[in-house]
Amino acid sequence: MGFKLLERSEPAKWDGKELKSQTIFEGRSPLEPPLGHLPDTMDYSAPNLGEDELSEAVAQGEHFEGLHPKWMFYLARICNHCTLPACVAACPRQAVYKRDEDGIVLIDQERCRGYQECVKACPYKKAFYNLVSRTSEKCIGCYPRVEQGDVALCVEACIGKIRMHGFLSTQTAPREDNPLDYIIKIRKLALPLYPQFGTSPNVYYIPPIHVPNTFLKQMFGPGLEEAKALYHKVKDDKQLLGALLLFGASDRIIEKFKVEGEEAIGWDIDGKEVARVPFTEPHYVHDNYDEKYGVYRHNTT
Repeated sequence: MGFKLLERSEPAKWDGKELKSQTIFEGRSPLEPPLGHLPDTMDYSAPNLGEDELSEAVAQGEHFEGLHPKWMFYLARICNHCTLPACVAACPRQAVYKRDEDGIVLIDQERCRGYQECVKACPYKKAFYNLVSRTSEKCIGCYPRVEQGDVALCVEACIGKIRMHGFLSTQTAPREDNPLDYIIKIRKLALPLYPQFGTSPNVYYIPPIHVPNTFLKQMFGPGLEEAKALYHKVKDDKQLLGALLLFGASDRIIEKFKVEGEEAIGWDIDGKEVARVPFTEPHYVHDNYDEKYGVYRHNTT
């Protein structure tokens, strides 16, 4: 659905790191909402259509030949809780607001009348209209958990440990001991999705290294090649690797980290150590035959 908005917009023109083309806020009168697209019923009937499709068909037997140029990847997406949220700008009821204390964007269910302007305006299509309550709803950033210093539930529940949740420094210079500052602002390994929309999204992605740059550039903008090159060398970069090892390592928001010897250590807002992750996970190799129990170990069912 986001591609339909891209089709209505001008192609992004980047001059180095600077965007020269218009964002969804520009070229509109002061009384008009941001440029948007309101999905129809068919758009929502199959929101994951195409998710499991490769860029090309893999020929019979080709997967036995090693690496091949065909590719695919999943993009886990939630509300970006943007710095300049289009949903806030578009709501005629002022029901959508951004919290000062943590930047989480919420919809006031008492004020919302279901006009769906937020659904239309959000370029990432993360606001939805509830046909039962007749109001718009979206990810709430797990703000009751965040208020207690805990990560969002999607972060805690992710068995792949692909997510980190926390706060970027916005009023001061980026801190080298803040894992998100270090990954995003200092080393610039993680990038925002579709920065050309102009909302300054606050969910950042480490680009997949196996996908062609021509495809990824439209998604992540400038800095893509540098981020991929950095990720290729991350095994030799102890400080950056240490920050990455803390992904999913604690249900507490990690405010400070340090690499010490062969471990990455993280502390929460109270200064309590909440994570200690070794660079090399301990592993054990058992004999095929267990003499104590008189059984064989094998990897078949």
